[in-house]
Amino acid sequence: MLSLLLLASAVTTSSIPPPPSCQHMQYAYTVRGVPEADIPPRPISGSNLYMCPSVGPSCCTHNVEAKLGAWSEKQYRDAAFNKTTKMAAELDLRATQVDDYIYVLLNKAQREFHEMFTRTYGVMYQKNAEVFQEYFQDLKIYYDKGTLNPADSTSSFFNTLYQKMFKVLNAQYTFDGLYLSCVSENMDQLRPFGDVPRKLASAVKRSLVAARALVKALRTGHEIANQMTKISPSKECLTAVQKMSSCPACQGLPEVKPCNGLCINIMKGCLAHHYEIDELWNKYIESLMSLSERLVGPFNVEMTIEPISIKISDAIMNFQESGFQVTQKVFELCGTPRLGRREARPQTSQFVFEKRLEKSHRPPARPQKSEFERMLIELKKKLKGVEGFWSLMPYQMCDSQMEKPYRNVRDKVNCWNGKESGSYANKVVEDGLASQMDNPEVPFKMDFSHTLINEQKFKLTNLANVLKSAYRGQDIEWWDEEDDTETQKDEGSGSDYYGEYTDDEDGFYGSGDIGSGESDEEIIVPAWTESKKNDKWNPWPKFPTTTTTTSITTPKPVTGGTSSIHLKSKWTLYKAVITYLIPVVTCYFGGFLTDMPWIFQ
Repeated sequence: MLSLLLLASAVTTSSIPPPPSCQHMQYAYTVRGVPEADIPPRPISGSNLYMCPSVGPSCCTHNVEAKLGAWSEKQYRDAAFNKTTKMAAELDLRATQVDDYIYVLLNKAQREFHEMFTRTYGVMYQKNAEVFQEYFQDLKIYYDKGTLNPADSTSSFFNTLYQKMFKVLNAQYTFDGLYLSCVSENMDQLRPFGDVPRKLASAVKRSLVAARALVKALRTGHEIANQMTKISPSKECLTAVQKMSSCPACQGLPEVKPCNGLCINIMKGCLAHHYEIDELWNKYIESLMSLSERLVGPFNVEMTIEPISIKISDAIMNFQESGFQVTQKVFELCGTPRLGRREARPQTSQFVFEKRLEKSHRPPARPQKSEFERMLIELKKKLKGVEGFWSLMPYQMCDSQMEKPYRNVRDKVNCWNGKESGSYANKVVEDGLASQMDNPEVPFKMDFSHTLINEQKFKLTNLANVLKSAYRGQDIEWWDEEDDTETQKDEGSGSDYYGEYTDDEDGFYGSGDIGSGESDEEIIVPAWTESKKNDKWNPWPKFPTTTTTTSITTPKPVTGGTSSIHLKSKWTLYKAVITYLIPVVTCYFGGFLTDMPWIFQ
């Protein structure tokens, strides 16, 4: 009997479960930022919890719940920030690649032109090298700052070249400023360089405007994406995020993941304002891809900049071959100038080139696809990947493998539906602010006065318009650039085919004849491998102030060159002021003499 009682006692003792413990939750809680000291040793009543109240016992205290909620909020903020900045960094990286390539391309073209013309024409080129180098400098100033413009710079360069060559080819005559002004005004009609200036001005304008627009638009997109990270989530959003991530752990189910439908509804409620720029963002991305195709095709900046030396050489030869006919037409239009004293000049000082560039000096045939073209093709692929970024972001926040916004999201049975482990019965809401009014997970209030969002929408609207104009080869104007000087004009614009010529005794030729004299200045030619230097990211890079240089001795340059476009606005202003003041002064003194006749008595 005693043995039977002892046996029954042993069986009863072995079947009693051990007292409840939270030991099994320590790892799940600690990896979520909860210190071990805050974890209770045994479950407590969960009915008084703020976020995750439960009928049964729970290993969550108020402190544990707060720590889990803070960890969940940080995970959400970090994920949204990282996904956005990663996309933004890709845009900035591509902008830097294109920008550096074009900058090196301009420097290389300038260097090759200088060395090619030096080898071919020797002293004849060196005596007048600054005229050509200023042209390249103007192109780089436009590309870096947006001031000047490539069409006017090209026209002004050929205008200056024409004036210099005309004087040298007719050195037996004396020309005053008025006569040379007439020569310049009829340049469009006479076309001494053939069709080269018109074609080159058009090609340079279209390609550089498009290239600069692409780089600047990419950097502006980078800035817009970074601005979107500054949008603060609402309290309702953060509460929903905390409940979604914390409550499964508080109910002892830390490994159970939220149902896709639940997560997507919460993310759509949290990122509703981000979706507001999605349509404009897609138009911006489409415009970037279209402009990239243009730069590979008809607006190819490589095909424009690399053969500049050949085009200029051909233009010079065109003028020399038709020099006599051009001179006779000028005499008919402007009159025959008077003969002057012939001065003994060294033959090498004349601005006359005797031969075209030989084939050995011409650039080799380009490969089937250049590095720049491959760069743009890769850029287009990357842009395709960020199209629809803001509408896909809620899905990517919930499942990185989900790339399309599926309307009917299928959930597994063993997922967290907001209350327990099971299936999610609610429907996934549509995109947009209005649809979030029906969001079952995130209470939402309509707000169309979000300043930060409106600013980004404004930028994207203007970006799309600018890119479309660049795509069509039209003039563009950036809304965020102010005139640095009074000579700045809309990018790529140009009113006249050739730049206006201004001359007087102290103007272009006031200091002596062309191609004579010595200069204390140096011709600046960039190094072969020089690249753009940016200490930190700047969405609108400025013109570099330091360059690696080589110098050559050159004669005293003629005041002007392509800088005639710098003087144009000032001379126009002076003329306008003088034209206005002369009649005013005349009337004043006339009235004064009429009212006081006694002065002459």
